[in-house]
Amino acid sequence: MIADRLIAHRGCALLRPENTLEAMRVTADLGVPWVEIDANLLGDGTAIMFHDDYLDRLTNGSGPLAACNWQDVATLDVGSHFSTEYSAERIPRLDDAVALIDELRLGLNLEIKLYPHYAVADILPPVVAVLEKSWSRFDNLIISSFSTEALRALRALQPDWQLGQLWERIPADWAMLAEELGLVSIHCDYRYLDVATIAAIKAAGLDLYCYTVNDPTAGQVLLKAGVDGLITDNPLLFNLQD
Repeated sequence: MIADRLIAHRGCALLRPENTLEAMRVTADLGVPWVEIDANLLGDGTAIMFHDDYLDRLTNGSGPLAACNWQDVATLDVGSHFSTEYSAERIPRLDDAVALIDELRLGLNLEIKLYPHYAVADILPPVVAVLEKSWSRFDNLIISSFSTEALRALRALQPDWQLGQLWERIPADWAMLAEELGLVSIHCDYRYLDVATIAAIKAAGLDLYCYTVNDPTAGQVLLKAGVDGLITDNPLLFNLQD
């Protein structure tokens, strides 16, 4: 297993504002070894840590990321949607987030978002540049995406990096795609996972991580069935020593 049995989703998203530097710090403070974050893109090519393609849900701004430059978003409040206690939180540039996560010695599952506003050729170069500059422990990095196209292009650019394919429902041709892309892991929605598929993925030598598991009973069932790790909004829900 490359990652861990618990991976903090967007940095413990039930405990702190998601995809913020404070969320990364609380993940480390809680002793959770791995964190999952989102790599996204502004219209000026700046890579940021942010999930959505619009500002509206998470900030006091509005509109698509594709219409913004860094100056437009740098001072937006990305914490008050969670609690006014975090009103000072700002959208992090991806390089700042990755540098902090590396400094905190957390493992990183970096999901590359690919919304319709962008092509693979737009988002991949800035993300790769950030990782080459700010990440030092590539054995503790899995780059995942729902976009097979993005992973295929990344594999051509970086033959040695560890890649994971995200699916909601795992398709019938998963094994062929895993071999083609040189995957180390598969990431999926646990609600659509069955015991036979778990066994087949493990027999193929791949790691299997499930999102977003916030039910302790479901998590224990998944781990007993052979799933490697749970991507969760609240790692405190789980006592894995039981």
